[in-house]
Amino acid sequence: MNERILYWAGFLAYSGLVIGIGYSIWRRSKQQGTVHNNQSYWAADRNLSGWSVGLSISASMMSISWSCVYGVQLFYWYGVGAAWLLIIPWLLTMLGFYLLTPIFRKMAVFSQPELLEKRFGSRCRQLLSPALILVFTVWGGAEIYAAGLTISPFLGLPLSITLALIALVVAAYSFFGGFGAVVSTDKIQFLLVAGFITIMAGLGYRGALQHSLELNPWLLTQNAPRSQPDSVWWLSPGLSLIFITLLAYLPGWLVETDVWLRIQAARNHREARKGVLLAAVNSLFFVGFIPMIIGLAALALYPATDGAIPPRLQEGAFIFGALMQDFSTPLLNMVLGVGLLAASMSTVDTCGNVVALSVSYDILEPRLKNRWSPARRNAFARLVSVLAIFLAFFYALFTESLWDIFYLSSGILTTTVFLPVISAFYSGTRPPMIYGAISSGFLGTLTFYFLESRGKLSGWEPEWLSQTGLGYIGWGFLAALVGFFLGSLVPEEGKRVRPITHSRKEPEA
Repeated sequence: MNERILYWAGFLAYSGLVIGIGYSIWRRSKQQGTVHNNQSYWAADRNLSGWSVGLSISASMMSISWSCVYGVQLFYWYGVGAAWLLIIPWLLTMLGFYLLTPIFRKMAVFSQPELLEKRFGSRCRQLLSPALILVFTVWGGAEIYAAGLTISPFLGLPLSITLALIALVVAAYSFFGGFGAVVSTDKIQFLLVAGFITIMAGLGYRGALQHSLELNPWLLTQNAPRSQPDSVWWLSPGLSLIFITLLAYLPGWLVETDVWLRIQAARNHREARKGVLLAAVNSLFFVGFIPMIIGLAALALYPATDGAIPPRLQEGAFIFGALMQDFSTPLLNMVLGVGLLAASMSTVDTCGNVVALSVSYDILEPRLKNRWSPARRNAFARLVSVLAIFLAFFYALFTESLWDIFYLSSGILTTTVFLPVISAFYSGTRPPMIYGAISSGFLGTLTFYFLESRGKLSGWEPEWLSQTGLGYIGWGFLAALVGFFLGSLVPEEGKRVRPITHSRKEPEA
């Protein structure tokens, strides 16, 4: 009983802290007279420092579902070669953002749908927004699910109640503080998550030493339950899965909306690039190296038997829970529980912010601008922020596998968002090409996913592609290219859309 009280004390104390941050931002906005300013609510006045940008990006990626549960799960499944399935694509993405930041910040726009509207008209803005709503609802739901799965045993609550509590806290501070609260809480959450994951690595390493187990990366990779026997150890997932992962992740992540919003909110190009560089360094350690130590320690402590993962680990999703129960103390578990909450909320608030932005800022506010007062539009924006979090919560109730979630959602970014956003910076692109790419990419990906998940593509896909179960992403991207090409055949009418030729005026660094 005393242990449970300790866990609840940590949960309530941390929840009060982040809600207090959101409330303080609301009070400051009220005193400055910007409380009804939606530009301030959504974009934090476009005045973020490089440190704020970098720590916010880092906290969003250092999440329960991505770098913790799923990242560790991948290293448990494949050994060292799992780096190709998460951290290597992410570091390549950070390199791409670093190089392209000045280009991405060329126009004075905040969201990606707003970029398309400025280049190609309002219909493109309306077409792209639903894809972003789907992707970030799924990501937010996955994060709530992964956190609840780990935390609910310690709080002594049913999983569904734990999920609802997490959603309620995030909704509260998002309602008060908007994007500013997301970024402000991310700074604290980064420190807590970094501490959490480092302690977890220490617990795993110490547990292996206590059992006189050797953490030999080469041997452990050979014994990993999903390591491909015909592949070299550092390519243990197999070339087919590595290739399709890079195809699924890299294009979509290169225009990932939450990173895009942060570099757009930076005060200048230099601060935006500084933030991306800081996020890359943090990711190398906290999304790559430390999760690898935890995954390898789990391989040594809870080995698979004939490829079968121990039921206690729930296919590897409950590695953190097992380590906390076996090698931690009640007081330390309370501290670790706060770290889990921070990791969860740092991504849930980000995903909810993107969903709310797409619904309110990109779909509804352009139509309500001349009909509603600023105060009424802002009240509506805050309400949508709350609804976005609870939309993710309802999705979390039906979540079962993080694998499908991350590949399908990242695949939609690649097949539906990448081509239109990149094409916006090419002078020869016309609106019908964007209509075709968005519609064909989105519908094609969902259609091919349905067919692939039911085995309808295995008969005519190459065997190497069929074995991955991810061929639908390639077909979805091909559908987007076909739609883009067919759009180019539509006869041009009226005045050609102007290319982006002007730059945003940069404040002094």
